[in-house]
Amino acid sequence: MQSRMAWLRGGVVQKLLFAGGAIAALAACGSKDSAPVTMEPAPTYAAEIRYTAYGVPHVRAADFKGAGYGYGFAFATDHVCLFAQELVTLHGERARYFGERDASGKAITYLGQLGGLVSNLESDFFYKSYMTPDIASRLKAASSADVRDLVAGFVAGYNRYLRDTSPDALPAECRNAAWVQPITESDAYLRIHQIALTGSSLAFISQIAGAQPPASPHVALARATTTPQQSEMLDALRVFQDGGIGSNGYGLGREVTASGRGMVLGNPHFPWWGVLRLHQLHLTVPGQYDVYGATLLGAPLPLIGFNKDVAWTHTFSTDQRFTLFRLKLDPADPKRYMVGEESRPMTATPLQVQALQPDGTIQTRERSLYSTEYGPLTADSVFAWTASTAYALKDANRTNDHLLDQVLRNGKATSAASLREALAFYSEMPWVNTIAADREGNALYANYSVAANVTDTQLASCVSAGLPQAVLAQQGVVVLNGQDPACNWSGHLPSAQRPYVLRADYAMNANDSHWWPNQNVRLSGFPKIIATGPAAEGVEQGERTRAGIAQIVDRVSGVDGLPGTLFTLASLQEVYKAGRFYKPERWLGEFVTACLASARSDLAAACTVLRDWNRKEQLDAKGALLFREFYARMGEMKDASLWRVPYDPADPLNTPSGFNTANTTAYDKLAETVAYFGTIGFALDETPAARQILSRDGKNLSIPGGRYTFNNWRGQPAGGKYGDPAYGNSYMQFVTFDDNGPVAEGMLTYSQSTHASSDHYADLTELYAQRSWAKLPYTEAQITADPNLRTLKISE
Repeated sequence: MQSRMAWLRGGVVQKLLFAGGAIAALAACGSKDSAPVTMEPAPTYAAEIRYTAYGVPHVRAADFKGAGYGYGFAFATDHVCLFAQELVTLHGERARYFGERDASGKAITYLGQLGGLVSNLESDFFYKSYMTPDIASRLKAASSADVRDLVAGFVAGYNRYLRDTSPDALPAECRNAAWVQPITESDAYLRIHQIALTGSSLAFISQIAGAQPPASPHVALARATTTPQQSEMLDALRVFQDGGIGSNGYGLGREVTASGRGMVLGNPHFPWWGVLRLHQLHLTVPGQYDVYGATLLGAPLPLIGFNKDVAWTHTFSTDQRFTLFRLKLDPADPKRYMVGEESRPMTATPLQVQALQPDGTIQTRERSLYSTEYGPLTADSVFAWTASTAYALKDANRTNDHLLDQVLRNGKATSAASLREALAFYSEMPWVNTIAADREGNALYANYSVAANVTDTQLASCVSAGLPQAVLAQQGVVVLNGQDPACNWSGHLPSAQRPYVLRADYAMNANDSHWWPNQNVRLSGFPKIIATGPAAEGVEQGERTRAGIAQIVDRVSGVDGLPGTLFTLASLQEVYKAGRFYKPERWLGEFVTACLASARSDLAAACTVLRDWNRKEQLDAKGALLFREFYARMGEMKDASLWRVPYDPADPLNTPSGFNTANTTAYDKLAETVAYFGTIGFALDETPAARQILSRDGKNLSIPGGRYTFNNWRGQPAGGKYGDPAYGNSYMQFVTFDDNGPVAEGMLTYSQSTHASSDHYADLTELYAQRSWAKLPYTEAQITADPNLRTLKISE
C-alpha cells in the first residue's frame, strides 16, 4: 500500500488537497470526454499524532486499528533500539547477537528487568521454552476485535517507522544493527504475556533454564545445609517485597478535597532502565475511548491514567501469583514424579540456541528443559533437583488471556464504581491493586489482581513442615505438596472473593496488603493467598503505608503546616515533595537522646547529626543519608526489640513507636554506619543533593527522593554517588477535575525517549531535578493551547 506522511500545524494542507481533489473530480465528472476517475482505496490504517511539550504523543484515529498504528509509530520513534533488543530477548536470540562468552570465557550477561544479571544463554533457553507461537495464537484468539485491531495497528505503525528510517539513520544505539527487525503480531502478543509474568515467572529465568536432572553437566550443586535466605529464586523476589518495584497510590474523595471533586496521586516506583520503563501517551478513538496516561514499553494502551470522568493508578499487590510444587520423585528415575501412588513422566522439550563466539563463529547449544502437569521444573541451590526431590512452578498468569481487554475496559469506565465493575469483569490485572477517584468525588481501592486459586484449606494442609513452612512464614511463598492430588489448583481467584472499598473520603495503598486502605477501614477475612506470611492481614504495616496514611490524616487535621485542612492539587504536590520519613518520627528522638546520654562517645557526632535532621528525605537535608544507611543496617527497623511500644493491630498508624533502651544493637549498627561513611568518604552530614546524581546530556542532575520513603528514588552506590541503574518514581500524575474535565500535572521522571540523540531524552529529568511538574493536557482546549504543539498525520 502507498504510504503518506506530512508534518502540519492544524491540518490545513490536507484540507486544501482534499478540496482540490474534490473540485477536480467534480470537473471531470462534468466532462463528456473525461477518462474514468480511479479513486484511491481508503487506507487500512490512519492516525493523527499531535505532540505536546516534552514529546508526549496524543494519538487520534477513527478506529482502534488507526489508534494502534499511530501509537506504534510514536513508540518506535522514542524506543526502537531498546525495544528491538527486547524482541531479541523474547525470541531467545541474545547469545546469537550479543554473544555467549567473552574472550576470557566469562558468560555474557545483561541487566534483567528485575535488576539481576542474567546470562544470555540461560535467557535464551528460558524464552525458547516459555514464549512459543501457540501462546501468541491463544492470546490473539481470546482477544476482542478491538484488541486485535489495536495490536495489528501497533505492529503496522512500528514497522512503518522502520520502513521510513534507513538502518544508517536509526539512533546511534542501534544504527545498522542486524538485530533491528520488524515486529510481528506474534511478537506483540508475547510482549503482553511477558508483562503479565513480570511478578512471577520472570523472576526465575535462570532457575527454569538451569533446571536439569541430577546427572546433567548443567545442574547446580545443592548445598549441604540450606535456609530460605540462601535461595537464588527467593532472592530474586525481594525486589518486590522490599519495594524496589513498588508504588504509592491515593484516591481522594469529596470529603477531603477543597473542590469536592476526586483527586488521584499515581506514583509507580519502577526501574529507570529496560522495558519496565513507562511511556506517556494519549489515545483517542472518538466516541469509544479517550485516555491519557502511561504504559509499559510495548503495550499499546495506557495502563494507568485518566479519562474525562475518572483517574486511576496501580500499586504492586501482595497476591501469590504462583506456587511451587514439591515433587516426590520415582526412586527408579529422577525424571518421573509421584502423584498419589502413580509414577508420571516429566515432559522433556529439546531446545537449540545459536551462540556467537569470541572468534565470530556461531555454535549451536542444545538442552532439554522439563515440565510437569504443574508447570516447568525450576531449581537452585536450595530448591535443588536431587534423586528424590524436585520443584515445579505453576503460574496463574500463564493463563492470563485478557490483559489488554481488561485494560481497555478500565479505560472506558465512567466512575469509580464502574471502574470496579470493569476490574471485576476479568479480574486479570496481573500483579496490581487499583486506586482511583472520579469527578463526583468517589474514591476506590480494589484488588482485582491475579492470585493462584489456592484455598485456605489447601494452605493449611498442603504446606509441609520444614522448608515449605519456613518459606511461607518468612517470605509468603507457597510450596505445595505435589504428591497429593488434592493440593493441585486451577485458574485464578474469582472476582467475588476480591477486596475493595468505595469511599467519600479516601483510599490508598503503598504495597502492603488490602487490609488497611484507610485509617478507619479494615478489610479482613479474605482468602489467605492474597496476603500470605509477612504480608498477611493485620501484620505491622510498612514505612510507605504508614507515612501515606499519616500524610492524609495530618492534612485533614490541619497539622502539616500547609494552609487549610483539605487537599488541593498544589497541596497534594507539597505533601508529596516533603519527603516524609515516618519511622524515624516515631523512634529517632528517643534514640538520639539516649545515645547522647550514653557512654558511646564514638557515636556523639553521628547522634548529633541525627538529632538535628528534619526527618525528611530532602535534597538539602543533613543527616538524611546517614539515617538511610543506618536504617538499612537495622533491617528497616522490622525487629520488634527496637521499639518501646510494640505493634498493636488496633493502632497500625501509631505503633510500634519509641526506642527500647534495652536494645543495644542499634548503637552497634550506627557504629557500622559511621565506619562505612568513613570508608566511602562521606561526611556524616552529607546531603542527598551531593550524592544522588545522574549525568544526562552533559549535566549532573541531583535527583530527589529516598530509598525507603513515600517520595521514592534509589540509585545504586558507585564511585561516591548513588546513580544508574536506578529504581523509583517513574510516571507521576496528580489529577483532579473541574467543570471542563480533567486537570492534571505530573511527569515521566526519566523522560520520554531512550535515544540519547532525542530532544526528549532528558528534558523531563531536568524538570524533575528542579522539583517541578509538567502540565498533562487532555482536553482539546488544553492540547491546542500548548505552544509546542506539532502534528503528524500518517496512513497506509
